[in-house]
Amino acid sequence: MKSRNAYRAGLGMAVILGLGILVLVNWLGARHYRRFDWTKSGLYSLSEKTENVLKGLKKPVTVTVFITEGAPLYAESQELLKRYKAKSNLITVETLDPTRNPARAEALAKEFGVRGSTVVFRSGDRKKYVSEGQLAEFDFSRTSMGGEPTMKAFKGEQEFTSALIQVTAEESPKVVFTTGHGERKAEDRSRDGFYALSESLKRDNCTVEEWPSLGANEVPPGTTLVVIAAPESAFTEPEVDVLKKYLAGGGRLLLFADAAFAPGDPSKMADAGLSPLLAEFGLKLESDIVVDLKNRLPMMGPETVIARSFRPHPITTVLEGQAVLFPVARSISVNEKLPEGVTVNVLAETSAEGWGETNLADLNKAGKDDADVKGPVALAVAAETKGAAGKDARVVVFGDADFASIGFVGNGANLYLLVAAANWALQREALIAIPPRDADLVSVTLSRSDMGQIWLVVVVVLPLSAILMGLAVWVRRRR
Repeated sequence: MKSRNAYRAGLGMAVILGLGILVLVNWLGARHYRRFDWTKSGLYSLSEKTENVLKGLKKPVTVTVFITEGAPLYAESQELLKRYKAKSNLITVETLDPTRNPARAEALAKEFGVRGSTVVFRSGDRKKYVSEGQLAEFDFSRTSMGGEPTMKAFKGEQEFTSALIQVTAEESPKVVFTTGHGERKAEDRSRDGFYALSESLKRDNCTVEEWPSLGANEVPPGTTLVVIAAPESAFTEPEVDVLKKYLAGGGRLLLFADAAFAPGDPSKMADAGLSPLLAEFGLKLESDIVVDLKNRLPMMGPETVIARSFRPHPITTVLEGQAVLFPVARSISVNEKLPEGVTVNVLAETSAEGWGETNLADLNKAGKDDADVKGPVALAVAAETKGAAGKDARVVVFGDADFASIGFVGNGANLYLLVAAANWALQREALIAIPPRDADLVSVTLSRSDMGQIWLVVVVVLPLSAILMGLAVWVRRRR
């Protein structure tokens, strides 16, 4: 009896000890745990840039997910946001399911003005919307045959980290578009308008205004970035002096040159009076049209160029493996000897076979000769120099304006280049330093013969095998 009681007591103590260990392990696991990412491309692994942003958070951020469970990108978004939340206790994530809590979902959707699948980041009065289209790149090649689009790359970390930075930033950058010279309009939604750039800047919590520069003594106070979008008439010398002064003080400029003929001289391209300004950065707009027969667009003229060559730079980080379409571009030359303190980087260029055609009278008969600008020629250039009080002056020059217009910005990686250039000029490299992650999707192509064999095994062989095994057992037991 004593041995039995001792056995029971020992068993009870072992059970209690086991339960205690289990509770302790779970308690420790809940407070000290690690999340692993077993995907081949590191789809859910946070970059060092993101971890630094999360460590530096000083304001609480609420993330509201308007993506229904089971919808595309729901699982990817949820898993990634869990990792953000695990790194910072200042992040709160709420997922709204209209089927479970329709009243709250409807109220918040109305408050945020959300339509479709969207993730909203909010801190104080600032909000940043990340739509489903911004979260991933899709391959639609199968949709023509009735198939579903497949995800090529997931951009969740890039968009979520950008949203965090924007809603917690101390100040909103002020961007002004010059007017008075026939420039493209920031709010123009026509084919030639720059509405896409304007809206992108606003979504990134920038304020966008127009600035009639003629007669102005200075750039509007508080301006972070000046945009000159394809001026048709020339800036006056006083206007150029105002811009020079602004850049000397650490200003930022985006210049979109247009391939427009000089007034009264169809043999030359107009420089819009900006040559003295560009010369201070060792740059020159050539009087040519870029041609690259190796990278031309089928069914289009030789002046339409596809840029596939990008040199290393923070702006080009997201362009690897991409292509940018320039409908009609002129080349940008960089002086061999740059002004003191100036750094210039070519962003996009033609292939070695490309050139700048100077015979503007007859482009259909374009052919490389000694009078042309030798390739590869630059299509986009970034320049930087130290300004006053340690502020960096930053200038990005594009040899084309059409690529950024409503009519063409949706082609290739045009928008990526446009937004990355604006963020670099605004000194917000953190918004462009995280490239998209390749999706770990494995596709299997089956022939009709393969499908037939699978059907035979699943529908006939396996059920029949189960029936035969059951009969065999029944017969054996009958014996």
